[in-house]
Amino acid sequence: MSGMWWARGRNTLRRRRRHVLVLAVLAGGAVWMSIRSWQESRRAADSFAGELYLNVGAALIMTLLTYVVLNPLFRELQTASIIEHPRLDRDALIERVAGARELVAILETWTSMLEGPYARRFVAALRSALTNGATVRVLLLDPDSPAVRLRGEELRRRDATVAILGNLWHLARLHEELPESARARLQVRIYTAAPSVQMYRWDGKAFISFFPVRGSTFDTQQIEAYVSTPLGEFVDDRFDELWETAPVRDLAACLTLRLCLRQGGRDLETCEALYVRSDGEWYIAGADLVRNVARHGLGGLSVVLDRPEAAGEVFAIGEADELAPPVYHRVLELFRAKYGFDGRQDTENRVIFNLTSTSLTTV
Repeated sequence: MSGMWWARGRNTLRRRRRHVLVLAVLAGGAVWMSIRSWQESRRAADSFAGELYLNVGAALIMTLLTYVVLNPLFRELQTASIIEHPRLDRDALIERVAGARELVAILETWTSMLEGPYARRFVAALRSALTNGATVRVLLLDPDSPAVRLRGEELRRRDATVAILGNLWHLARLHEELPESARARLQVRIYTAAPSVQMYRWDGKAFISFFPVRGSTFDTQQIEAYVSTPLGEFVDDRFDELWETAPVRDLAACLTLRLCLRQGGRDLETCEALYVRSDGEWYIAGADLVRNVARHGLGGLSVVLDRPEAAGEVFAIGEADELAPPVYHRVLELFRAKYGFDGRQDTENRVIFNLTSTSLTTV
């Protein structure tokens, strides 16, 4: 609990650092001028320099008091400027994201802005924001979490897991196309908490809505507000909490899995694999993995994953096409959504293995 209050206090200070800096400069200047005025008056009763320091110090004090009084009024004016929309204005969102120069932040289960007719334009808007020097932060729901299954049931007509993996595919393609200098500013994390609020932020403003029990957030009332308003600060705090506690903390971890192959009680190779999860089970693929498995054979082969959620577990490895057809076809569907597997994909990448937990290690 103390950590949460500390995080909120830190976030409040971060948002208002400009105001704190202005107050500190004005207060420091007023104190320094007062000290200099006192020093000059001790030297000479009618010192011009002393009078100057005194007048400037008094002016700084008045400016400080005026700032303290007027700043809350400006804050109230921003609150009064909240605009309500019957649904998300996608065209306006694309335009405003493209013009962002500091920060774009997205808090969603998945975003339909990366689907259908909007995907190309929204990717272009994100690229434009990154070109402008903005940081893009995207929080998506864990595609294999209980929360995503519940959200899919609420929407009824959508496969939420496939939708999230499709979002990751678009973000991965964007990351590949960016110049090296911009890639670090495209940041993606996966959170596991139950979703409660949606946010699309560009610099100091955001579209905000709350998840309905039935239907999409895009079709519910949207609030356009400054992030510095109480509502904006509430949602921004929620974003920061989920961002800091997200178990999958970068795009690379969303897309690849680092693992160690073992056989006969000894470590063999460390390699990277593509992966999906379905009903809590891990499924892996990838050319690097296939080459290592072919070198050592499946007999007695086991895997240790370099992931916090699988810490200490040892997995047996088997070929996924030996699973029941419905399970295999579901796994193949997830790989296609996440990585774009199709008939043209090379054969090595399309070989899928399933992992079965065997024991806990003491390492």
